[in-house]
Parts: sequence; structure tokens; C-alpha cells
Amino acid sequence: MGSGPGANRGPAPAPPGPTGPRKIADIPKDLIQGGAYKLDDIARATLARATGGVVTTPAVPVDDEDDAKGKGKGGAKKPGGVVGRADRHKERSDRQVRRKVDEALLDMTGEGTSAARARLRRHKKQRGSMPRKGNVPIGLPITIRSLSEALGVKSAELLMKLMTQGMGTGKTINSQVESELAESIALEYGVELDIKQKLDAEDNLLAAMQKPEDETKLKSRAPVVTIMGHVDHGKTSLLDCIRKSKVVDTEAGGITQVIRAWRVDIHGKPITFLDTPGHEAFTKMRARGANVTDIVVIVVAADDGVMPQTEEAINHAKAADVKIVVAINKVDLPNANIRRTEQQLYGMSLIPDSMGGDVQFIQTSAHTGQGIDELLETLALVAEVEELKANPDKAAAGVCLEAHISEGQGVIATIIVQEGTLKRGDIVLCGAAYGRVRAMYDDHNRQIQEAGPSMPVRLLGLDEVPQADDPFMVVPALSTARDISEKRKQKALEAAQFRRQTLSFDNLGIGPIGELKVILKADFRGSLEAIRKEIEKLHHEEVKIRVLHTGVGAITEGDIQLALTSPNDTMVIGFNAEPDNRALALADERGIKIHTYAIIYKLTEDVKSALEGRLKPKEEVIRLGRAVIREVFKVTHVGAIAGCVVTQGIIERSAKVRVIRSGVVIFPPAERTVGLDSLKRFKDDVREVREGYECGMKIAGYDDIKIDDVIEAFKIEKILRKLD
Repeated sequence: MGSGPGANRGPAPAPPGPTGPRKIADIPKDLIQGGAYKLDDIARATLARATGGVVTTPAVPVDDEDDAKGKGKGGAKKPGGVVGRADRHKERSDRQVRRKVDEALLDMTGEGTSAARARLRRHKKQRGSMPRKGNVPIGLPITIRSLSEALGVKSAELLMKLMTQGMGTGKTINSQVESELAESIALEYGVELDIKQKLDAEDNLLAAMQKPEDETKLKSRAPVVTIMGHVDHGKTSLLDCIRKSKVVDTEAGGITQVIRAWRVDIHGKPITFLDTPGHEAFTKMRARGANVTDIVVIVVAADDGVMPQTEEAINHAKAADVKIVVAINKVDLPNANIRRTEQQLYGMSLIPDSMGGDVQFIQTSAHTGQGIDELLETLALVAEVEELKANPDKAAAGVCLEAHISEGQGVIATIIVQEGTLKRGDIVLCGAAYGRVRAMYDDHNRQIQEAGPSMPVRLLGLDEVPQADDPFMVVPALSTARDISEKRKQKALEAAQFRRQTLSFDNLGIGPIGELKVILKADFRGSLEAIRKEIEKLHHEEVKIRVLHTGVGAITEGDIQLALTSPNDTMVIGFNAEPDNRALALADERGIKIHTYAIIYKLTEDVKSALEGRLKPKEEVIRLGRAVIREVFKVTHVGAIAGCVVTQGIIERSAKVRVIRSGVVIFPPAERTVGLDSLKRFKDDVREVREGYECGMKIAGYDDIKIDDVIEAFKIEKILRKLD
């Protein structure tokens, strides 16, 4: 070592590096000797040289004691050890090596293989999705998870948004979201969802049915004629006259409450008639009748004229764009006013052909038979002009008019075939119900083997009661029908869960003071719809109706069990439906009253009365009289006795009282009422003291009375309130 002036100097600075292109890596000699090479090979060799040797699986520390315990002779695994530990360590080490190779390759070239980039993307955790804009595709079903990925927002944020809208209760990231709701949420983030619809078996089936018909295969079919009008205007009686039957005599209250279908031959040509209810409650049934018909006969009683349901029936017929024929009925009655009825119909834009319009006016009488033949000829003429045709050689399709459960037969659906021919043994899908046709009956209850276009039949074989107005179709295989049925049931269940409920105080428990729960069973699905619509019209700000359960068929033990969850607030109602033996026994044992009805307006009246009974009564104060205190007597162990003179009205022993001093009520407080402990005339207890007489009174719980105080007697009457 030297000790000169430069001895303590540091190392000389490094010369400046080259400014030209930078060498990425040295190619190992073994690769050069081998000829062609790849970037992956260079990266692996470079990594091996940097780590001081070839790339091998990193050593994993293993506890010698555990290893000794885990292995016996021959390296066999002993009980108590961890199975597959070495394999997992090897797999984890291999992943680490691959990741280092990928990173080295990207550092060297800035590029790399697509597989390497994919592995790195999967490894690195996303720090948060970037919100997206514009049109984003998404598939069905839409879940909160898939929606969050499509929008580029966190699932928790979507759940919170749904919660604030009152729709997030019970939701998870795997919960499904309605398409409409998903689209509205997406628009809030500036995204337009492109929902990809997958064609399933149902879509393919519907697409096949909507193919244009071959004109050469179309044949003439019978017209479908719907009788519509106001209640008790003679619709069923008119149809009885045509069919020469007595159906009206069998109807409860003389009013039709279900859709009935008949087929009548007129001069060798068939006509299908549908008889719809005229009662106000059956709006949906009338609309259904108008939608499946070719011709609507509006029945108007000459003595009543145009009534509310008459107007509604006319509007339904116009909305369905079908031909209208007017039958002015009951013209034989002495108080019939045909001219006035015609003028009212003119006001509804129904102009007869004799005045340049396109509506036929026929004067009829179901009692005498007047005009019946003319009506039938008119219907045949209108049908001939319309040239009604259908293809009878294809798979059948149509509409369910009514459905109910019959003991011993199961589900019976009244359907009308609109196209094709329905045969016994066909597999039918009707709404969410499906099954094989076990039997078919015509309107005369005769068993038939097939039914062509425009023919009404009663069908047996469905697995459950379909909804009235559900379309039906014949499907090629039972498995296809089952799959479509299950999907429709699932959609209905999801739709019920997604019913929007506004977040309000009612949802937080500060709700109505009263609630009437209803369990409703009926004979027909259509009747169920009508009754539910009627009772849901009954509402008040303090009480409400909640329909717990509806169904077609008898009242069962399960219905009574459901009512027992809240027996004081639940009505079990059967409309043309009776309880079975087990339900009746349980109801008698537990004191549950079953209400059965055959006429809809009686049912709604009783439900209205029950709802009114849950309204808090109105309290009205009725003043009885006043007395002025002339003397105050203090009695030991009793308190202050007021010696009074009755100055107005009457003081009753059972009355409520209050003490007034200088025009102000000083007792009791506003939230309380008190009575008298005693009321006496001299030493005798009395029930009342009239004006001008003296008496002694002891006010319950109050002794701070003074001379000239006024004691006012009153009573509170509770007045039952009405929904109106």
C-alpha cells in the first residue's frame, strides 16, 4: 500500500456507456451450437444463468421429523400425514418458474407469447374494473355478477343500488335480474346492453308455428261467435233458445259466471258459440271471449237499453277488430223501448246497414223465439263473407278458455282449437301445464277422438290447472314439453320475486293498522281471476286485503293450516268449492270458519263487511249534562265529595266526566277518560240525576276539586266506518 497523495482516492469513474442500440441478452453458446432457437429458450437459459445453474424446481423445506413420521419402510405414507403434499409443492414451484420465465421474456423483448401474457393476466389481481361506455353485449340469464362485469362496476355497488330501490333484499351476486331492470341500471352508467337471446326449444317451436301457411292446404272452418252484453239482458236465454236447452236454470242467481262453449249445426253448417258473463267482475273473461272469436253478438235488452257492461263489450269487440251483430232482446216486454235502445247504440258508433253502416240489428225474444232464425241466417251470411279458413292437417294450436279440477278425473281444461287437429294421445303444452291427451269430450259430453279448427272441447290429461287465456300447442315430444314447462314456471317464479315494491314506511313496519288475509279457492280459473280482481278493489288507507293463496279445486287441509297461522285475521273462501273431509274436521276442531258462495256479488259484500270491521271505529263524544259544585266535603278514607246541583241535562252513574275550571278542562288529561266512583242523592246510590236536583259525586282518582268547578258528564259512542 502506498501513502501518496492519491492513496485515498476512490475508484476511477466508469467510462460512459455506449449510446447505440442496447444488447438485450447474450445468446448462450449451447443454443448457438444447436442451430435454430426460440425466444422462450433464450429466456429460460438466461434465467438459469442468472440463478447460477439450470432452472429447476425450487427446494421446498420439509421438516425432517414430519418426513420421518410420514414415511415408513419403502417410503410408504403413514396414517396422519398429508396426502399429496409433494405433488402440490411441485405444481406450485412449476407455476413460479413459468411466471419468472414469462416475466424475463417480457423484460427482454417487450412482447412474448400470447400464452405467457394470458398467464400473467390471470396471475395479477385486478385493482378494480374500469367503467365501460357504449354498447356492451351480455347473455341471458343476467345475474348481478355478469351485470357488474359488463358495466365494469363492483357487484357490491350494484347490490347497494338495488337496495336503495327496494329490490335488493335477499339478493346475492348470483341472483338473477330482469332484463328491463338490467337495461335501466346500465343506462344510469351510460351503457346500452345488447342482450343476446339464446334460442331454446320454446323459441324454435314458436318459430315453426309462425311460418306462413300454404294457401292450398287451407279449408273452410266454422265461425266462432261470442255472445256478450250486460248482466241479465238474456244472453244465456237467447243461446238456450238456439240450442233448445235450459242452461240458465242451472246457473246460480241466474247469472253466468264462467265461459261456456257450444257447437250448433245450422242448416248443416256448424257454428261455435261462446257465452260470456255479463257481470261487472268478469271483464277479463269478456276480453278473452272477444280475442278468440270471429263474430260478436251484442245482446241489449230493449227495456234497459245500453248499460255499462254493454259499452264495455262493444269496446272489447272493437279492440279485437271482429264483426259485430246487435241483438235487441226482450222486445216482447210491454215496457220495451226499441227506439231509445237503437238511439243509444247509434251513440256508440254502431250504425245499422239500413242507414249506411256495417252492423246488423236484429230484434229478438228468447221467450217467444222471435228473430232467432233471422239472427242465425245473419251469422251464417257474415261468416260466409269473411271466408274463414284454417289448415286442419297441421299440429293443433288454440286457447284455453277455462280450467278446473274434477274429483276422479283430474284437471279438465275447456279449450277451443284455432288451427290444426287435436287428437287423443297428442302431447299438449298449455301455459306452464303439459301432458298427454287422455280423453276429449264435446259440448254434449260425448267422448271424441279428434277435434278440428273452431271446435270447443274439454280436455283431460294436463298435470296442473293452466291459466285461463293460456295458448296451447301440440309438441313433438314429452321431454320437450316438460323442459318448456319447467322454464315457464321458473320465469313465473322469478317474475313474482321481482315485483317492484316502493320503499316506504309500510315496508319498515310502520304500516296499516289492519289487514284482512284471504285464502281463496274456486271451481274455475277464470272465476278466480274475476273474484280476485273484485276483492282487490276494496281498499282503504287504514286497512288492506292480502291474498295469501288462491287455487282451483276443493278447500284442503293445507288451506286450513295456512289460515291457522293468523286465525283471527284470515278468511277462507270457497267459490263453488267445498272443503274436503279432513279440511272440514280440522276447521271444526280449531274454530276456523269456512265461507262458501255461489254468487260473486254476495262474496264481495261479505269481504267488504269483514274489511270494514277492521277499520278503527270513529269515536263521537255525546254530552249528557253539567253540574256545578256548591260544596266540597272531605271524608276520611274516601276523599273529596262534590256536593253539586245539576244545571243541564242529566248526570249518569256510568258516564265519563271531566272537571272544568274557568272554562278550561283541568282533569283528566286529554289522553285519559275517568268516571265516577259514586253518585248519590242524600245517602242513596242512584243511576242518574236529572236537571234541577242536588247530588253528591266522587270523581275517580281526583280530589283537587273546588267550589264553582263544573263537572261535565258525557259518553263516547263508537261508530262503525265504511269503506266508501
